[in-house]
Amino acid sequence: MIKKILVPTSGGQSDHKVFATALSVARPLGAHLEFYHVRLSDCEAAVRTPHVEFCRGAAMTDALKHLRRREAALSFAAIEHFQAFCEANEIPIIAKPASLGNGAMSAHFEQETDVAEARLISHARHSDLIVLGRPSGAGVLPLNLIEMLLLRAGRPVIIAPDGPPHSLEHTVVVGWRETAEAARSLGSAIPLLKGAERVVLVSVADFQEQELPALEEVKCQLAWHGVNAETCIRSGKPKSACDQLLQTVDEFRANLLVVGGFGRGPVREALFGGVTHSIIEHADCAVFVMH
Repeated sequence: MIKKILVPTSGGQSDHKVFATALSVARPLGAHLEFYHVRLSDCEAAVRTPHVEFCRGAAMTDALKHLRRREAALSFAAIEHFQAFCEANEIPIIAKPASLGNGAMSAHFEQETDVAEARLISHARHSDLIVLGRPSGAGVLPLNLIEMLLLRAGRPVIIAPDGPPHSLEHTVVVGWRETAEAARSLGSAIPLLKGAERVVLVSVADFQEQELPALEEVKCQLAWHGVNAETCIRSGKPKSACDQLLQTVDEFRANLLVVGGFGRGPVREALFGGVTHSIIEHADCAVFVMH
C-alpha cells in the first residue's frame, strides 16, 4: 500500500512537473504528499558549486553572498510552489495522519538546513514512494540523487517525465526480466497497477519460448491482485533492450514504465550503466524503479 509519498523540491522550474506527477500518483490512492526542501548553508553551497573553492579574498566574499541569495530564493520558491499547488488542487495541508474521509489526499511541507543527503535518505526511508525529476544541474538536489536513493533508501522511485505529465491510471508497461530487482519493482508497483486501465508485461529476450512461461506466471501473480495483464515478448535483436522497451511504451501510449535495476557487474554499473540509465534518460513517460 502506498500512503505516504515523498516529493523532494528544488525550488526550480522542475518542481511543477514533479508536483503534477506526484498528484497523478497520490490522487487515486488517497495518499499523503510530503514535500521536502533542503536549504544549504554557505559552506555546503560553496562545496557544491564549481570553482568557488578557487576564490580568495573579496571574490570569496562576493561568491558567498551570491550563494546566500540563491539559497534564499530557492527556499522561497519551493514554499511558494507548494502553497500554489495545494491551493490549485484543493489539497488540505496537515502534518499528521488525520481522518479526512476515504480517498482524501493531504500534503505537508518541511524544510531543513544542510546535510542534504543524510536528511533526504532518512525521509525517504520513512516514506512509501519517492517522486523525483530527471537529473538536472539546477537547484540543490545532487545529480546522483536517483542512484543514491535507490541504493540507500530501500524505497521505489518514480521519475517524472520531462514533458507534460499525464494520469498514470491509463496504460502501464512493466519491463520484466527474471531478476530479483524486477520482482521487487513489480511487487512495489502493484498498488499502481491495480488502478490502471491496461497493464502490459513486456520481456525482451533472444529466446522467446524460454521467456513465455515466466511471463505467464507473472500474469497469474497479478491476477490474484485483480490485475488483468497482457503479455508481450520482444526479440532482443537487432535493437537494444532499452530501445525495445521504449518502443513498446510508444506503441501502447503508456503513461508509466515499471522496471527493475537491469544490467550486470557492480551495483553502480548494474543500475546506471545499462538499460535502467538509458530508460531514465530517454523515456517520455514516468518511470517507476526499485532496486
